[in-house]
Amino acid sequence: MALVSKLVMHSSMAMGIIPAGSANGMAKELNIPVMPADALDVVVNGKMNPCDLIGINDKDVCLHLSDIGLNARLIKYFEESPLRGKLGYARVLFKTLSRREQVQVLIRTEKEEILETAFMVVLANASKYGTGAVINPLGAISDGYFEVVIVKKLAISELLKMLLKFQRFDPEKIQCFRATEVNITTARRVHFQIDGEYKGKVYSVKAKILPGQINIMLPQ
Repeated sequence: MALVSKLVMHSSMAMGIIPAGSANGMAKELNIPVMPADALDVVVNGKMNPCDLIGINDKDVCLHLSDIGLNARLIKYFEESPLRGKLGYARVLFKTLSRREQVQVLIRTEKEEILETAFMVVLANASKYGTGAVINPLGAISDGYFEVVIVKKLAISELLKMLLKFQRFDPEKIQCFRATEVNITTARRVHFQIDGEYKGKVYSVKAKILPGQINIMLPQ
């Protein structure tokens, strides 16, 4: 998805989404039908809508959700697993839980600096993961902002929401704020993913909103 976003940005072309992955988070976000024929109908007969991107480290773009920490580690394990779908996620979930750990992060925005210890930090252009779990209640793909979500506490029940449940995360355990630009520095290297693609371990992430950079076909 990120690759296609880079190819169509700055052009009059529109992206159409056919859900064919394990989680299909962006399709759920945009109410794209699951059945291929119905999704193709949206591509052909839907409405074209401008969408923001998040520029990452001056080389990548994020359309949906990127994060450092726990979820990125889970994605790494999932990519290495031969099983797909929720069964595949469930298999690597316990491995992820057994190795969950916090990291100290320094987050610099255009307005402030935040020093926190967190299980993960999410850069969210959208509102929910593919399971339907709402990580970012403020999320909107065309508002000229992205949200930084700091997950400071994470019980097993919270991780299960990410995997299985259509529920919001506990607001007492996360901190969420809007930004147009942010720099994140970590005390040690941590796992990092962009739109479900594992990117390795990083010490820092720089992100900037790119308003209305692509067009996406949405249901009428």
